[in-house]
Amino acid sequence: MLKSFKSFRKDEDGNVAIMFGLAIVPFMMAAGMAVDYGRGVVAKHELQVALDSAVLAAGSLRVADDADRKALGKAYFEANFDAAEFNLNVPNDLININNNIISADQSVQVNTAFMQIANVLAGNGGHPRKMNLSTDATALVPQVGKAEISLVLDYSGSMDDHLSGAQKYITMRNSAKDLINALHGGAANVGDIEFALVPFSYGVKASLMGKHQTDEDYDKLSGETRTESCFSGRKQNNTTDTEPNNGKRHRWQQLDLWYDLGSSNGDRSHLCHTMLPMRQLTSTTGVLLTDLNDWEPYGGTHISSGFQFGWHAISPNSVFPGGATYDKITHEDPEERVLKAIVLLTDGAQTVPAYRKNGNGQNNTETPDSDWPMDKSNGEYNLEQQCINAKDEGIVVVTVAFDLNDQDTIDRLEDCATAKDASDPTKGKYAFSANSADQLETAFKEIGDILAEMVYLSN
Repeated sequence: MLKSFKSFRKDEDGNVAIMFGLAIVPFMMAAGMAVDYGRGVVAKHELQVALDSAVLAAGSLRVADDADRKALGKAYFEANFDAAEFNLNVPNDLININNNIISADQSVQVNTAFMQIANVLAGNGGHPRKMNLSTDATALVPQVGKAEISLVLDYSGSMDDHLSGAQKYITMRNSAKDLINALHGGAANVGDIEFALVPFSYGVKASLMGKHQTDEDYDKLSGETRTESCFSGRKQNNTTDTEPNNGKRHRWQQLDLWYDLGSSNGDRSHLCHTMLPMRQLTSTTGVLLTDLNDWEPYGGTHISSGFQFGWHAISPNSVFPGGATYDKITHEDPEERVLKAIVLLTDGAQTVPAYRKNGNGQNNTETPDSDWPMDKSNGEYNLEQQCINAKDEGIVVVTVAFDLNDQDTIDRLEDCATAKDASDPTKGKYAFSANSADQLETAFKEIGDILAEMVYLSN
């Protein structure tokens, strides 16, 4: 028996199997922990991708308030990450926006199996072992650059009519206010976005230097002092933005036009105080919104006069201060570049007679001289030429036909608007038509997006 025991002790058959059996345990544990770790890597990658998509989505909106950006970012996160798998309740404040920086961070716990066993073998108890994963992402709010925008808005009497349960001018006012707030909200410096407000009816009420105007008796005024009055138009060069010279026919004439055959304008000249004063370029949001709140409709429709003053408001001459030079429109430095735009809205056809196409005209519609007619068709012609000349300078023209039933005027506004792609006419123009309050609100929101896109500065 002793001999047999010694023989058994010396026998090495099966040792490898025993050693392998003992070694397989840590190998299996290591492989299992690798699987757990791999699950964690995948989960963290999915979490990172979801956070990246969330902040990029929040920053994709050219013009939006913080609440809209946060809501869109959260929606993108939930669409790209299976929160239920990790028992994660996505917080409403997932997206943070501070100093134009969009950020998000999130943590999740991944259940493990083999790491739990390892925890038991290590003497740390049998509680489930969880892998804690955290990551974050950042992006920048897109910044709107510099712009000079004239809002040329129809405040003729018909804008007091009701549409979709509200007065049309109130719908227009609210849409214009939303546009101003949206663009100022997207600007790194509100001062970089300036607006001019030009309400027009029979003409435009403005503050002009004496050397730029004549009085109702057609006498030349003089000096650099500005006086506020109501003006009908210019007698020469009125389809360009050239600064009026000393000639009477180059200046603006105070309002004394004939409104209709046999209807003297003298009866309404004294009503100038009821017309709405234009606001020169300013970036002060409060001033712009107060102006819009104070305006109410009055009088006829002189579209070409409104466009003319809207153009001068952003022109680089002394008629109104502040307009940047035209070379800024295409400046090679994006931070120096300036968008110049005119947004023209009307709800009706030209009703006010204007100076004839060669710039001449007189107040007596009964004159036997057929070469000097005063007729609204002159205003229509002037608008067509103004649009052509403004676009030639690089100004973006956006038009809105609001509850407008005159097809000739609709076509004229379409022609007036800037092409979306000069090389491809099939892409249309920046001409909008709105026949309800909702449609006008949508149109102005789209206009805001378009203008913001044009002056977008990448970060």
